Amino acid sequence: MVASSPQSRLDDPGVGFETANHRVLTYSQLQSIEGWPDKRPAEREVELHLTGNMERYMWSFDGKKFSEVDGPVKFYHGERLRLILVNDSMMDHPIHLHGMWMELETGAGEYRPRKHTISVKPGERVSALITADAPGDWAFHCHLLYHMDAGMFRVVSVV
Repeated sequence: MVASSPQSRLDDPGVGFETANHRVLTYSQLQSIEGWPDKRPAEREVELHLTGNMERYMWSFDGKKFSEVDGPVKFYHGERLRLILVNDSMMDHPIHLHGMWMELETGAGEYRPRKHTISVKPGERVSALITADAPGDWAFHCHLLYHMDAGMFRVVSVV
């Protein structure tokens, strides 16, 4: 599956919660208490597609399992970048970046919520600002560990 027109679903509570008899907090309602110190705009964009096949139990980024990639995703130390995640699969994926905060672009201005894990719904496109301030190699993966083990894992190298 490829999302023909991926869109933001930050105000979508998720499958099964649309008719809940209680309030369900969504990403669009989150904001940080204070602004992030790094106010620079993104210098570049990195887009990754969440791909997979539920019947064959194959999960990957950009159609490649971890065992098939040539090298890490490179971030440059000190740079400000926009990470765009597009979920081309048929299920939610909580995507976790170790070592750095992701500022989820929700429309909250400088009070963007800071996350280590962002849940990306099917057919959704989300973006987050990142300041690459932690040199070294960092795990970047789906937090459904079965998906990570099946190949939805990458290394982010801050060089």
